Amino acid sequence: MPGLEMVDWAEAQAALREEVARVVALLRTVKNPTAHAVGNWTLAEVAMHLFQAFVIVPGLARGDISAAHELLPDLAGRHGESLIGDVWDLGETTMSGVGADPERDPRVLADRIEARAAAFFEEARGHTADERRAWLVEGTSMPMPVFTCHLLNEAVMHGRDIAKADGQHWPIKPAHAGLIFDGFIWPVFGALGSRAMVDQKAAAGVRAVYDVRIRGGSRYRFTFDDGSLVIEPPSSERVDCHISADAIAFLLVAWGRQSQYSAIAKGKLMAWGRKPWLGPKFRSYLRNP
Repeated sequence: MPGLEMVDWAEAQAALREEVARVVALLRTVKNPTAHAVGNWTLAEVAMHLFQAFVIVPGLARGDISAAHELLPDLAGRHGESLIGDVWDLGETTMSGVGADPERDPRVLADRIEARAAAFFEEARGHTADERRAWLVEGTSMPMPVFTCHLLNEAVMHGRDIAKADGQHWPIKPAHAGLIFDGFIWPVFGALGSRAMVDQKAAAGVRAVYDVRIRGGSRYRFTFDDGSLVIEPPSSERVDCHISADAIAFLLVAWGRQSQYSAIAKGKLMAWGRKPWLGPKFRSYLRNP
Protein backbone atom coordinates (compact mmCIF):
# COMPACT_ATOMS: atom_id res chain seq x y z
CA MET A 1 0.00 0.00 0.00
CA PRO A 2 1.19 3.58 -0.60
CA GLY A 3 3.63 4.75 2.06
CA LEU A 4 4.82 1.28 3.13
CA GLU A 5 8.52 0.66 2.73
CA MET A 6 9.85 -2.05 0.45
CA VAL A 7 11.80 -4.77 2.23
CA ASP A 8 15.52 -5.25 1.71
CA TRP A 9 15.76 -7.53 -1.33
CA ALA A 10 19.12 -9.00 -0.37
CA GLU A 11 17.75 -9.92 3.06
CA ALA A 12 14.68 -11.51 1.46
CA GLN A 13 16.80 -13.52 -0.97
CA ALA A 14 19.04 -14.76 1.86
CA ALA A 15 15.96 -15.85 3.82
CA LEU A 16 14.55 -17.66 0.79
CA ARG A 17 17.85 -19.44 0.12
CA GLU A 18 17.81 -20.70 3.68
CA GLU A 19 14.21 -21.90 3.51
CA VAL A 20 14.69 -23.59 0.14
CA ALA A 21 17.65 -25.54 1.54
CA ARG A 22 15.53 -26.58 4.53
CA VAL A 23 12.49 -27.67 2.55
CA VAL A 24 14.55 -29.57 0.00
CA ALA A 25 16.37 -31.42 2.79
CA LEU A 26 13.02 -32.13 4.44
CA LEU A 27 11.50 -33.60 1.28
CA ARG A 28 14.47 -35.92 0.89
CA THR A 29 13.79 -37.43 4.32
CA VAL A 30 10.00 -37.83 4.11
CA LYS A 31 8.80 -41.16 5.44
CA ASN A 32 5.11 -41.12 4.50
CA PRO A 33 4.22 -39.18 1.33
CA THR A 34 0.59 -40.23 1.52
CA ALA A 35 0.03 -38.77 5.00
CA HIS A 36 -2.69 -36.12 5.25
CA ALA A 37 -1.15 -32.66 5.34
CA VAL A 38 -3.59 -29.75 4.95
CA GLY A 39 -7.08 -29.36 3.55
CA ASN A 40 -7.76 -32.23 1.16
CA TRP A 41 -4.10 -32.63 0.24
CA THR A 42 -1.63 -35.34 1.14
CA LEU A 43 1.96 -34.48 1.97
CA ALA A 44 3.02 -35.34 -1.59
CA GLU A 45 0.32 -33.10 -3.07
CA VAL A 46 1.50 -30.19 -0.92
CA ALA A 47 5.02 -30.83 -2.21
CA MET A 48 3.72 -30.73 -5.79
CA HIS A 49 1.93 -27.45 -5.08
CA LEU A 50 5.14 -26.03 -3.62
CA PHE A 51 7.09 -27.04 -6.71
CA GLN A 52 4.49 -25.39 -8.93
CA ALA A 53 4.87 -22.16 -6.95
CA PHE A 54 8.52 -22.25 -8.00
CA VAL A 55 7.35 -22.53 -11.61
CA ILE A 56 4.69 -19.82 -11.53
CA VAL A 57 6.19 -17.08 -9.34
CA PRO A 58 9.61 -16.96 -11.05
CA GLY A 59 7.80 -16.95 -14.40
CA LEU A 60 5.84 -13.91 -13.33
CA ALA A 61 9.03 -12.22 -12.10
CA ARG A 62 10.72 -12.61 -15.49
CA GLY A 63 7.57 -11.79 -17.47
CA ASP A 64 7.23 -15.25 -19.00
CA ILE A 65 4.47 -17.55 -17.72
CA SER A 66 4.55 -19.99 -20.62
CA ALA A 67 5.56 -22.82 -18.26
CA ALA A 68 2.52 -22.06 -16.09
CA HIS A 69 0.30 -22.11 -19.19
CA GLU A 70 1.72 -25.50 -20.16
CA LEU A 71 0.54 -26.70 -16.76
CA LEU A 72 -2.80 -24.87 -16.98
CA PRO A 73 -3.54 -24.50 -20.72
CA ASP A 74 -7.11 -23.27 -20.15
CA LEU A 75 -5.67 -20.03 -18.72
CA ALA A 76 -3.35 -19.28 -21.64
CA GLY A 77 -4.03 -15.90 -23.19
CA ARG A 78 -6.83 -14.99 -20.81
CA HIS A 79 -5.19 -12.65 -18.30
CA GLY A 80 -2.29 -10.98 -20.06
CA GLU A 81 0.99 -11.37 -18.18
CA SER A 82 -0.85 -12.55 -15.04
CA LEU A 83 -2.19 -16.04 -14.44
CA ILE A 84 -5.67 -15.52 -12.97
CA GLY A 85 -8.38 -12.88 -13.20
CA ASP A 86 -9.37 -12.73 -9.54
CA VAL A 87 -7.62 -13.69 -6.30
CA TRP A 88 -10.64 -15.87 -5.43
CA ASP A 89 -9.85 -18.06 -8.46
CA LEU A 90 -6.64 -19.11 -6.73
CA GLY A 91 -8.02 -22.13 -4.86
CA GLU A 92 -9.47 -23.78 -7.96
CA THR A 93 -6.36 -22.93 -9.96
CA THR A 94 -3.98 -24.52 -7.46
CA MET A 95 -6.15 -27.64 -7.24
CA SER A 96 -6.15 -27.92 -11.04
CA GLY A 97 -2.39 -27.47 -11.16
CA VAL A 98 -1.70 -30.20 -8.62
CA GLY A 99 -4.04 -32.55 -10.45
CA ALA A 100 -2.33 -31.87 -13.77
CA ASP A 101 1.02 -33.40 -12.77
CA PRO A 102 0.97 -36.97 -11.38
CA GLU A 103 4.48 -36.87 -9.86
CA ARG A 104 4.26 -37.57 -6.12
CA ASP A 105 7.79 -38.65 -5.16
CA PRO A 106 9.06 -36.07 -2.61
CA ARG A 107 12.67 -36.66 -3.64
CA VAL A 108 11.91 -35.93 -7.28
CA LEU A 109 10.02 -32.80 -6.25
CA ALA A 110 12.92 -31.76 -4.01
CA ASP A 111 15.23 -31.89 -7.03
CA ARG A 112 12.76 -29.88 -9.09
CA ILE A 113 12.36 -27.21 -6.42
CA GLU A 114 16.10 -26.93 -5.94
CA ALA A 115 16.66 -26.46 -9.67
CA ARG A 116 13.86 -23.90 -10.09
CA ALA A 117 15.06 -21.94 -7.06
CA ALA A 118 18.62 -21.85 -8.36
CA ALA A 119 17.36 -20.49 -11.69
CA PHE A 120 15.27 -17.87 -9.88
CA PHE A 121 18.27 -16.60 -7.91
CA GLU A 122 20.40 -16.49 -11.03
CA GLU A 123 17.74 -14.54 -12.92
CA ALA A 124 17.53 -12.05 -10.05
CA ARG A 125 21.07 -10.92 -10.81
CA GLY A 126 19.76 -9.20 -13.92
CA HIS A 127 17.17 -7.08 -12.13
CA THR A 128 16.94 -4.22 -9.66
CA ALA A 129 14.64 -4.25 -6.65
CA ASP A 130 12.35 -1.50 -7.91
CA GLU A 131 11.58 -3.15 -11.26
CA ARG A 132 7.92 -4.11 -11.47
CA ARG A 133 6.28 -7.10 -13.12
CA ALA A 134 2.70 -8.30 -13.42
CA TRP A 135 1.81 -10.38 -10.37
CA LEU A 136 -0.48 -13.40 -10.11
CA VAL A 137 -3.80 -11.52 -10.41
CA GLU A 138 -4.67 -9.55 -13.54
CA GLY A 139 -4.33 -5.81 -13.04
CA THR A 140 -1.67 -6.04 -10.31
CA SER A 141 2.06 -5.44 -10.48
CA MET A 142 4.79 -5.83 -7.87
CA PRO A 143 8.44 -4.89 -7.34
CA MET A 144 10.95 -7.73 -7.33
CA PRO A 145 11.18 -8.29 -3.55
CA VAL A 146 7.49 -9.24 -3.44
CA PHE A 147 8.10 -12.23 -5.73
CA THR A 148 10.92 -13.35 -3.45
CA CYS A 149 8.78 -12.96 -0.33
CA HIS A 150 5.89 -14.74 -2.05
CA LEU A 151 8.14 -17.78 -2.48
CA LEU A 152 9.41 -17.35 1.07
CA ASN A 153 5.83 -17.61 2.29
CA GLU A 154 5.26 -20.77 0.23
CA ALA A 155 8.44 -22.43 1.48
CA VAL A 156 7.90 -21.54 5.15
CA MET A 157 4.22 -22.42 5.36
CA HIS A 158 4.17 -25.50 3.17
CA GLY A 159 7.43 -26.68 4.66
CA ARG A 160 5.63 -26.61 7.97
CA ASP A 161 2.64 -28.49 6.51
CA ILE A 162 4.94 -31.18 5.15
CA ALA A 163 7.02 -31.48 8.31
CA LYS A 164 3.98 -31.67 10.55
CA ALA A 165 2.38 -34.37 8.37
CA ASP A 166 5.59 -36.40 8.55
CA GLY A 167 6.06 -35.95 12.30
CA GLN A 168 9.10 -33.70 11.89
CA HIS A 169 10.01 -30.44 13.61
CA TRP A 170 9.79 -27.21 11.59
CA PRO A 171 10.88 -24.11 13.50
CA ILE A 172 10.08 -20.74 11.90
CA LYS A 173 12.37 -17.77 12.34
CA PRO A 174 10.58 -14.61 13.56
CA ALA A 175 12.56 -12.55 11.05
CA HIS A 176 11.31 -14.71 8.18
CA ALA A 177 7.72 -14.43 9.40
CA GLY A 178 8.16 -10.67 9.54
CA LEU A 179 9.48 -10.59 5.98
CA ILE A 180 6.44 -12.50 4.79
CA PHE A 181 4.13 -9.84 6.20
CA ASP A 182 6.24 -6.83 5.15
CA GLY A 183 7.32 -8.13 1.78
CA PHE A 184 4.33 -10.18 0.62
CA ILE A 185 1.06 -10.15 2.55
CA TRP A 186 0.64 -6.41 3.09
CA PRO A 187 1.83 -5.46 -0.43
CA VAL A 188 -0.70 -7.92 -1.86
CA PHE A 189 -3.47 -6.35 0.23
CA GLY A 190 -2.54 -2.99 -1.25
CA ALA A 191 -2.30 -4.19 -4.83
CA LEU A 192 -5.69 -5.91 -4.76
CA GLY A 193 -7.55 -2.83 -3.51
CA SER A 194 -9.08 -1.71 -0.24
CA ARG A 195 -12.02 -4.15 -0.22
CA ALA A 196 -10.64 -7.31 -1.81
CA MET A 197 -9.22 -8.96 1.31
CA VAL A 198 -11.91 -7.76 3.72
CA ASP A 199 -14.81 -9.98 4.77
CA GLN A 200 -17.62 -7.70 3.68
CA LYS A 201 -20.21 -9.31 5.92
CA ALA A 202 -18.08 -9.33 9.08
CA ALA A 203 -16.72 -5.81 8.51
CA ALA A 204 -19.99 -4.17 7.39
CA GLY A 205 -20.47 -0.97 9.37
CA VAL A 206 -17.18 -1.41 11.23
CA ARG A 207 -15.14 1.74 11.68
CA ALA A 208 -12.04 0.98 13.67
CA VAL A 209 -8.38 1.94 13.72
CA TYR A 210 -5.78 -0.60 14.86
CA ASP A 211 -2.15 -0.11 15.74
CA VAL A 212 -0.55 -3.47 14.87
CA ARG A 213 2.97 -4.13 16.15
CA ILE A 214 4.83 -7.25 15.09
CA ARG A 215 7.30 -7.95 17.88
CA GLY A 216 10.83 -7.36 16.76
CA GLY A 217 9.55 -6.14 13.41
CA SER A 218 7.32 -3.56 11.79
CA ARG A 219 4.36 -1.53 12.97
CA TYR A 220 1.27 -0.56 10.98
CA ARG A 221 -1.94 1.42 11.16
CA PHE A 222 -5.00 -0.52 9.93
CA THR A 223 -8.12 1.54 9.25
CA PHE A 224 -11.36 -0.35 8.61
CA ASP A 225 -14.26 1.67 7.22
CA ASP A 226 -17.44 -0.21 6.39
CA GLY A 227 -15.76 -2.98 4.41
CA SER A 228 -12.67 -1.15 3.23
CA LEU A 229 -9.18 -1.37 4.67
CA VAL A 230 -6.19 0.95 4.41
CA ILE A 231 -2.80 -0.10 5.79
CA GLU A 232 -0.39 2.73 6.51
CA PRO A 233 2.73 3.46 8.54
CA PRO A 234 2.00 4.27 12.22
CA SER A 235 1.01 7.82 13.14
CA SER A 236 0.13 9.89 16.19
CA GLU A 237 -3.55 9.94 15.27
CA ARG A 238 -6.12 8.28 17.53
CA VAL A 239 -6.19 4.49 17.68
CA ASP A 240 -9.05 2.32 18.89
CA CYS A 241 -7.11 -0.87 19.57
CA HIS A 242 -3.43 -1.73 19.87
CA ILE A 243 -2.27 -5.26 19.00
CA SER A 244 1.12 -6.69 19.89
CA ALA A 245 1.79 -9.86 17.91
CA ASP A 246 4.46 -12.51 18.03
CA ALA A 247 5.50 -12.78 14.38
CA ILE A 248 5.28 -16.57 14.17
CA ALA A 249 1.94 -16.86 15.94
CA PHE A 250 0.54 -14.02 13.84
CA LEU A 251 1.60 -15.82 10.66
CA LEU A 252 0.11 -19.14 11.75
CA VAL A 253 -3.15 -17.46 12.72
CA ALA A 254 -3.21 -15.50 9.46
CA TRP A 255 -2.98 -18.70 7.42
CA GLY A 256 -5.40 -20.68 9.57
CA ARG A 257 -2.74 -23.00 10.97
CA GLN A 258 -3.35 -21.98 14.60
CA SER A 259 -6.32 -20.75 16.59
CA GLN A 260 -5.99 -17.13 17.62
CA TYR A 261 -7.38 -18.06 21.03
CA SER A 262 -4.51 -20.44 21.78
CA ALA A 263 -2.11 -17.67 20.74
CA ILE A 264 -3.93 -15.20 23.00
CA ALA A 265 -3.82 -17.66 25.91
CA LYS A 266 -0.05 -17.95 25.53
CA GLY A 267 0.47 -14.20 25.36
CA LYS A 268 1.49 -14.36 21.70
CA LEU A 269 -1.29 -11.93 20.74
CA MET A 270 -2.22 -9.08 23.07
CA ALA A 271 -4.73 -6.22 22.69
CA TRP A 272 -5.29 -3.03 24.64
CA GLY A 273 -6.47 0.56 24.17
CA ARG A 274 -9.73 2.48 24.04
CA LYS A 275 -11.59 -0.54 22.62
CA PRO A 276 -9.60 -3.66 23.52
CA TRP A 277 -12.54 -5.92 22.62
CA LEU A 278 -11.76 -5.16 18.98
CA GLY A 279 -8.56 -7.20 19.30
CA PRO A 280 -10.09 -10.68 18.89
CA LYS A 281 -12.28 -9.38 16.04
CA PHE A 282 -9.34 -8.25 13.90
CA ARG A 283 -8.76 -11.60 12.20
CA SER A 284 -12.46 -12.08 11.45
CA TYR A 285 -12.51 -8.94 9.31
CA LEU A 286 -9.98 -10.42 6.86
CA ARG A 287 -10.38 -13.14 4.23
CA ASN A 288 -7.96 -15.76 2.94
CA PRO A 289 -7.93 -16.80 -0.74
